[in-house]
Amino acid sequence: MRKILLLTLAILLVTVGIAAATNIPTTTDPKNYPTVWIEQVYNGSGASITSGYIVEWDHATSEGAENWYDDMCPYVQTADSASDIWTAGVVPYGNNIADGSTGAIIIRGPAYVLEHSTPPAVNNICGSHTNGTVTTDNAGANTSSLGVVILVDLANSGVGDNPDAPATSWCLVYVDPTQEAD
Repeated sequence: MRKILLLTLAILLVTVGIAAATNIPTTTDPKNYPTVWIEQVYNGSGASITSGYIVEWDHATSEGAENWYDDMCPYVQTADSASDIWTAGVVPYGNNIADGSTGAIIIRGPAYVLEHSTPPAVNNICGSHTNGTVTTDNAGANTSSLGVVILVDLANSGVGDNPDAPATSWCLVYVDPTQEAD
């Protein structure tokens, strides 16, 4: 009986550990707080990733300790092509990810995102620009969107200037990276 109890406990702990890899809220207060899904990632890109930038999966840099899962680890880098098919999410406001360290990205839910000099329009699908900022989705590019634009030009919305991009305004985007059909 004791062996069965220990086995059940071990399975429960492993299952909970797997389920907790991505932070998907199980309880929410939608009246008072936004609901966002957070993924823990590793930045092995060679440069820090500033909050508010769009990131893409970096499987070419990903290196597991064992050969069987090389290129499967959740490494990210700043998005570097228009509407990149590897769009992963957005680095949350105020939470830069230093090179060689772990951090969080928003993979679903509302997020402040740095605007490109040509910001997207409200109520439209948006995507990454070649510098990791948000712009109108470029369906002719690599065919992936970041999400839907809620608000634009939020320079005075209570979100501070980004010290690494002080002249840039912010958008509020409902993040939900989606691959698009050709």
